[in-house]
Amino acid sequence: MTLGARRLGPGFLVMLLAFSGVSGTETVEAAASWKRVACSIPKPWIQRVYDGYHPQRSGEVQFVPRFPNFVGSYYSHSGPWPYLQDVPLLMYGPGHVPGVGTVKRPVTIADVAATYADILDFEFAAPDGRPLMEAIGPAAARPKLIFTLVWDGGGRNVLKRYPKAWPNLKRLMRQGAWFENATVGSSPSVTPAIHTSLGTGAFPRSHGIVDLRFRSGGGPPKSSKRIESLLLPTLADEYDVANGNVPVIGMVGAEGTLGMIGHGSSWEGGDKDVAAAQRAGKWRLSGYNDQFFGFPGYVPGLPGYKQIKPSADRQDGRVDGRWFTLPLDSPNDLTYTPAYTHYQTGVVEEIIKRERFGADDVTDMLFVNYKVIDKVGHRYSFPSPQMAAVVRGVDQALGDLVKILDRTVGQGQWVLALTADHGFTPKAQTTGATVIDNTELALDLKRNFRGIQSPRPTQTWVNEAELKRGGGSLGGIARYLMGYTRAENTRNPASLPPGAGGERLFAAAFPSSVLQKLPCVRE
Repeated sequence: MTLGARRLGPGFLVMLLAFSGVSGTETVEAAASWKRVACSIPKPWIQRVYDGYHPQRSGEVQFVPRFPNFVGSYYSHSGPWPYLQDVPLLMYGPGHVPGVGTVKRPVTIADVAATYADILDFEFAAPDGRPLMEAIGPAAARPKLIFTLVWDGGGRNVLKRYPKAWPNLKRLMRQGAWFENATVGSSPSVTPAIHTSLGTGAFPRSHGIVDLRFRSGGGPPKSSKRIESLLLPTLADEYDVANGNVPVIGMVGAEGTLGMIGHGSSWEGGDKDVAAAQRAGKWRLSGYNDQFFGFPGYVPGLPGYKQIKPSADRQDGRVDGRWFTLPLDSPNDLTYTPAYTHYQTGVVEEIIKRERFGADDVTDMLFVNYKVIDKVGHRYSFPSPQMAAVVRGVDQALGDLVKILDRTVGQGQWVLALTADHGFTPKAQTTGATVIDNTELALDLKRNFRGIQSPRPTQTWVNEAELKRGGGSLGGIARYLMGYTRAENTRNPASLPPGAGGERLFAAAFPSSVLQKLPCVRE
């Protein structure tokens, strides 16, 4: 749909016309107007947008859909809303973490690195994190291993939907420290950004990993898993070097979660930390990162992989070559199933043994990402039998990991933290959400404005010089989005219910530059 096809009410049109275009030469009046737009959304939401924004890397225009709408027909999980931001956070470790049960004060993912530093009695600057003191025992000896487990996508809204599927977590919650009001802390809530916050104790406005792709070093935004993009050291970076690289540092999971452990040997004085990375069901490390990390070459040949397909085939109660409706035809198909989670747990155990995690008195650190909830969420969302099955699967893995750690590292010799990087978007028919077609949105932006580079679910990057040559402005893009309707986002507006076409889809849109001096956020 084109801008000219709009049918806006007169009051809303007057409001839109009150905003002048904002660019590098914005007027004071225009900036003040856009600040009012940004501050019109709930304060916790705009704080998360601010904490997720980096002026050299983020998109030039930010937008927040009207709740419960979301951008992305593939069930996006990018946004500042509580259902995406609320995550589990458990600290557990007999002899190290007191059994205080539920802690109600607000905390964020950034607090985890600060807590580890306190446990290690190691001085570390976590810009946005504070130690979770309830989880730190008085005069406790240092553990031999700190083990971090991330249920990717396993936010509290997912767990709440399946309350009987995680008995192991419930048991450990009573015996450790369960932070009832833990949040991610920044938006967009995507895997690379939040895992990096976990490792650095900082939000993206400081560490620079703002989205799945971003602008770095000029030019258009691009997808980059290169660890050189990380602007801050992680706790693991500094702790490892300070101890002569004696600690064993490692990661098992998707390559986009390397921000948990940091820079490897690219950090001055660092060594090649263990990185068992996987993508689409195959264990591998990209040709750039492999020069800085040690990929354990024995992992692809470990036993158990050949058993995934027959095991997954049986797990839905039918032996038919499928897991529910999913044909099990490729390695990537297998990663959607609880059988793959069970296999990955075996890989983790073997890595602990072979790399000698927790084998001496110098504390080691191992970070593990289970991707299965995230993958099922993108493909099937919830409620669904697939999601119920994988939540049960990761909880069973948690019980197995506790036994593995007791067996390999020793009872009372380790600390475990369990969390998630975001929640997940429920099926639209259960919430009344309008799914904003990301493809159509991108096409509409490009039809109406020159210089649109890379629209994402919460922001878009813009070549400002090209935009100006076409007579446009960042303010003009924001105004367009503020008035963007359901009919414009629909290829066949006649298919919409009567009166639905005029529904505006976004609660706020504004040039990103206003985030740098915003009166309603905490800097």
